[in-house]
Formats: sequence, C-alpha cells, structure tokens
Amino acid sequence: MKGGFRVFILLCTVVMLLTGCMEALQTEGPPAAAPPAAVAPTLSALPQATEVGLELTPTVTANLAPDPATAAPTVPTLTPEPPTLPEPSVTSVPTLRPTVASGSLPPLMLPTRSPLSNEERWRQQQLDRQPFEAPVVFSTVNSELWWFDPVHQQSVILGQINGSFLAQAEFTLRSQGIPALEVPYQIEVSYGLTSLSPALLERMHLAGYTDWIETYVFVTSSVSRR
Repeated sequence: MKGGFRVFILLCTVVMLLTGCMEALQTEGPPAAAPPAAVAPTLSALPQATEVGLELTPTVTANLAPDPATAAPTVPTLTPEPPTLPEPSVTSVPTLRPTVASGSLPPLMLPTRSPLSNEERWRQQQLDRQPFEAPVVFSTVNSELWWFDPVHQQSVILGQINGSFLAQAEFTLRSQGIPALEVPYQIEVSYGLTSLSPALLERMHLAGYTDWIETYVFVTSSVSRR
C-alpha cells in the first residue's frame, strides 16, 4: 500500500508540473489572432424595402476633406495687374507778358470825327442839288426868302420878295421834302430887304457871314422862270 501511494503522489506531482508548464507556454506564446472583419451584407441580403416603406439609399456620413498629407498643394491663381502707364508730363508754357515801360502810359486817343463846316451843314440840307451853268432869272410875287442857320441848324425867314431874282441851283429841302431854288443874297442890300433885325445879323456874323449868304425860295405857282 505504501508503494502504491507513493506512485500516486508522484503522478500527481508530475501532472501539476505539466499543467503549470502548459499555462506558462500559453501565456508567453504568440498573441491571439484578431477576429475576421465583418463582411458587409450585399443588397440582395437586405430586406426588401417595398414591404416596409424604407429608402434603399443608405445615409453615409463621410468626411470629404482631403488628407493634408496626400492632397496636392493648391496653386494660387495669379491675376495680372493692369500696366501702370506713366503720367503725361506737363510742359509749362511760359506766359508772355507785354513789357510795359516804366512811367505813365499815354492816354488812349479815340478817333474823333472832324466837325462839319457851316457850308457842309448847309449842303446836307440840300438833297439832289443841281447847280445851273449860269445864274437863272426867276420872277415871283410875295415869295418868302429863307436862310438856314448852320450854327443853330434852323431855318429862319428873312422877309418877302417881289419881282425878279437870281437862282444859281435847284434842290429839295431835306427837312420838308419841297423843291426850292438857291438864291444868293447880299446882306441888307438885295431885293429890298435892307432892314434885318439885329438878332438875325448877329446870327449871320456868328456863322461867319458878313457880306453874302445863300438863301432859298420854295418853288410854287407864284414862281416862274423868265
């Protein structure tokens, strides 16, 4: 009995040693393999959506941003700038100023019209004057003898004449448009007119006449050529 008990204990010891070795080998051995990846079910394996009213398009949320490590670098777009034109150069034009001599300038003299002489003023009153080749004798009854004062530019009556008188030209009086005869008159001598008023004599002297003046008689039915 003692011999069998010893054998039993020896076997138990061997079994325990073998068990410890096996556990040690399992702990220090290679890592366990990862479980195989799950295979995505195909569309045929999915349940039909027509019976339950579900959409077949799966909702997939994915980040579409490129991987910075693998994305190609972005090339910046260069926009050509418009060429800068040079500003036009402005050439200053010298201002020419007239050179004024020192001292006061002479006064500006405007051209003035020369005054008319007394004879020219008298001729302006005679329109279409036609001188005779020689003095012509006329006859009249109670015709008025007129004189044009060139200083005051007025026609004044000297008196009335009767009988014959001499005319040296014919014309039309501007102020009245009446035909007239130009009659030379010797102051206070001719045609019986010898007592002129001092005022008329003063006006004749002021006009520069002291002996002869040109007077006129209107051509009327009382005047006839002899």
